[in-house]
Amino acid sequence: MRTLRRGRSSRDFRGLAPRRERHAPEGFTEALREVWFAPRRFFRHLDPEGGVIRPAIFAAAIMFLNLVLGDLLQAAWLLDFNLELLLRLPLTALVVSVFLGPALAALFAGLVLFVLDGAPSKQRFGPAFRAMGYVSGIGAVLWIPFAPLVAVPYAAYVAHIAVMERLGANQKQAAASVLIPLGALLVILFLLSGGDELWSLFINPPQS
Repeated sequence: MRTLRRGRSSRDFRGLAPRRERHAPEGFTEALREVWFAPRRFFRHLDPEGGVIRPAIFAAAIMFLNLVLGDLLQAAWLLDFNLELLLRLPLTALVVSVFLGPALAALFAGLVLFVLDGAPSKQRFGPAFRAMGYVSGIGAVLWIPFAPLVAVPYAAYVAHIAVMERLGANQKQAAASVLIPLGALLVILFLLSGGDELWSLFINPPQS
């Protein structure tokens, strides 16, 4: 008798599309949710060929929200609402955030690479910028009083995860590449503004 073969031959799989890797979502709300609540999964599956446009827009949008909501909270606290504020605020915030949001992400990406590699390279800067652009999502709550006390340490933790997942660093390297630039920034702010002003930045009172 002829033995029946189990299984399917290679011909049975013709025409089937290859399985595609599922990349992390990069829409604003989806990316913000993932960065906050599932950062390791988000950065592990972040598309390495996604380009810099989306993270740049994301970082700009985060800063725009902070500027607008922070000024509105201050105006509400001081009972200082007026038509000029409502007309001027969105435009001013948009102009500032479009340049400053991506610039800060690029600056921190460069500092991370400086610690990791000794100098930023074109090949590594793209992935680093994409990672830091989305890490900026932790800053979405900085306009809320006292929120920076939690958001800044958590942003350092998320950046640490992003460096490990996207730049291939180990835990010690990732921690050093994040904490050294962050510590240097805090020291500079302390020297320029003093302890009281630095503390005020962290508690972010609405009247400030």
